[in-house]
Amino acid sequence: GSEQLPAVNVQAGDPGVVVSLGGSQDPVVVQPTPVPTPDPTVDSSLAIESEESVEDPLEEVSEAPVLELDEIVVTATRSEQDILDIPRTVTVITREEIESQSSITRNLFEILGNTVPGFGPPNQSDRNNAQLFRGREALVLIDGVPQNSNFYGSIGLRGFDPNIVERIEVVSGPTGLYGAGAAGGLINIITRQASEQTISRLQIGTATDLGELESGGFSYSLSYNLSGKSDPVNYVLNLSGQLTNQFRDAEGDIIPQDNPTLAGATIVGFLGKLGVELNEEQRLELSANFANDVRDVDFIVDLSTLDIPGRQKARALQANQQYINLKNPGNQTLSFNLSYTHDNLLNSRFSAQAYYWRNEDRAFPFDDRGENSFYDAITVFSPFIADAVGGRAQFDTSLLENIQLVWGIDYRNERNELILEIIDPVEFDRSGGTIIRSIDEQNLLPPYSIDQLGLFAQGEWNLSDQLILSGGIRQEFVELSVDDYTTFFGDDIVGGTPDFDATVFNVGSVYKLTEDLSTYLSFSQGFSVPLLFSLATAPAGTSIERGFSFLEPQTVDNYEIGFRGLWPDLQATLSVYYSYSELGTFFSFNPEDTVGILTRAPQRNYGVEATVDWQTSDRWQLGGSLTWHEGEADSDEDGEFTALSSFDVQPTKITAYVEHQTLPSWNNRLQFLYSGNRIRGFEDVADGVSIESYVTLDYISDILLGDGVLSLGIENLLDNQYFPVFSQVLSGFNEVTYRAARGRRLNLTYTINW
Repeated sequence: GSEQLPAVNVQAGDPGVVVSLGGSQDPVVVQPTPVPTPDPTVDSSLAIESEESVEDPLEEVSEAPVLELDEIVVTATRSEQDILDIPRTVTVITREEIESQSSITRNLFEILGNTVPGFGPPNQSDRNNAQLFRGREALVLIDGVPQNSNFYGSIGLRGFDPNIVERIEVVSGPTGLYGAGAAGGLINIITRQASEQTISRLQIGTATDLGELESGGFSYSLSYNLSGKSDPVNYVLNLSGQLTNQFRDAEGDIIPQDNPTLAGATIVGFLGKLGVELNEEQRLELSANFANDVRDVDFIVDLSTLDIPGRQKARALQANQQYINLKNPGNQTLSFNLSYTHDNLLNSRFSAQAYYWRNEDRAFPFDDRGENSFYDAITVFSPFIADAVGGRAQFDTSLLENIQLVWGIDYRNERNELILEIIDPVEFDRSGGTIIRSIDEQNLLPPYSIDQLGLFAQGEWNLSDQLILSGGIRQEFVELSVDDYTTFFGDDIVGGTPDFDATVFNVGSVYKLTEDLSTYLSFSQGFSVPLLFSLATAPAGTSIERGFSFLEPQTVDNYEIGFRGLWPDLQATLSVYYSYSELGTFFSFNPEDTVGILTRAPQRNYGVEATVDWQTSDRWQLGGSLTWHEGEADSDEDGEFTALSSFDVQPTKITAYVEHQTLPSWNNRLQFLYSGNRIRGFEDVADGVSIESYVTLDYISDILLGDGVLSLGIENLLDNQYFPVFSQVLSGFNEVTYRAARGRRLNLTYTINW
């Protein structure tokens, strides 16, 4: 039956809002972008391969774009495939696209929002709340290493330098191929590989809000990359740093800081990769990735706006907060990854991987005192800790000339823990909220671990030159482990090690109507472990071992039909999907006491996605995308479905661009994004407010200057005052979260190779 978690007061960054409502992956729409062919990259079974191209990216500016459709191969099915043969919606974001979008923003979630159909519009946050994928959570991988935690989703990407990304493969819709957590889709971020020759790459950048060119109003960035080969060894080293200023909206006002905001941050990053070619068939690679983000809190929300009738824009109040006995807000991610490939083992291509991943997130203080409070204290989530060890082994076997089989095993052990710091209320009030002194700490979430073991097989059968069939199965085994513990509210809970399993399938077909036009049908299932914040609010006497009602996994069934046309000068895609889960996980709104509630009940999502890219000449290209989707749930299980919150279902999104090779060494691009209205959530009492539409326009220009490339990006070119979807949704719970978006902002970078 439909069930609800105990109510949780909703604030920006509160775990009640960090809605990790599942995850999945599924259908595949291709969105190739006409750009120069990228360098050879990834030695990974989760990668796209392409023909070798010019090593020096500075030459890309001086050449007309070339679209190499036949050489794009996507590994959405855990094996290398021509993108034309995949019965799913797939978007490939190339390195050139990433570099172009980085002229506007260095936040990968915002880049995805600008470029991927089905993914919510940018929310100018360090997390993807209210930016879900087809209404559900996506699984994020970096070189095959999952970046999601059960409790907090994937919030560790803020410090990840986009300069080290070779490409991003995005698979839309639920999938069970990679295990739990991909109920909405899969986002596989593939880092750059070593160049054939020793190459250094340096990029320096600055950004500021136009009209506010004052001291302290600038952001700065620095990135250095070194890569090369000296047989049999190859290597990649990347160092990056960024200092962000206080952002201003289009009205010139400073945007107050809080958990999701990106201002006042000092970010450092490191990526190191060392590969060894053992022989012509075997390769070993070790990589380490580290990113650290620390915030200085100089401006908080001015609570006096609550005394003004009507919903008011959140305004900043200078605070200069000091954190005593605890660390400043921020996020830290560390991972190690060891991979091995053998091109001919047991008549198969074999790949294996072992990894360690850790994420630590430290939040802003939350004053939750009052009549309807949840904690009745001033608290700080500091830190939330997730760490995981895991690995996989995979064989890619040719059974017959026209039948391929991929099979193997995955394992992951993840441990989560959330510390709640209790803040001295007397000193907090006396200092006007500037002194944040911890006087006690408790485990809000007890330490708990999740063991996941998956066995999988995926096959493809080329019946003819026109018809391709594919299908697969995955058997997942999951065990939760929790010791006896006492909740924050003093309730004693009996621990245990309950387990459950799931079997998920996928089947699909591709039929090539002509050499350039194909259609596909697919059914796929995704699987996810539910958000376990319910452990913090379990009632007295609960026994985890006997079965906790909210431990039931979520299985999502997805149906999709699509068309894909890839002509020399025109590429277009269209897909229609419907997904259903008998026991969904979604966010509800209770208007009587303004709390957020996580609910388990039947859930359905459906929508349409379309893309088009047209190279009208050697110098001109244009295109765009459409995303329309909806979602509903039967919270009372009475057969009546009502709209989901806009945390889960974002409004219609339309993007468009026009690009011109103005001179051989000068390229210009205008890009447009429209985020529509959404009133259904408000009418069905899932949202506290109706969502209003807005439009943004960005300008990007790259020019060859000296030995390098100067890139200019102007975000929000028209200086439009608007509020991202995330900000609007949050304001339905608490007006002080109604933060405006950044106004017109200038970004300058200079990149040089030698």
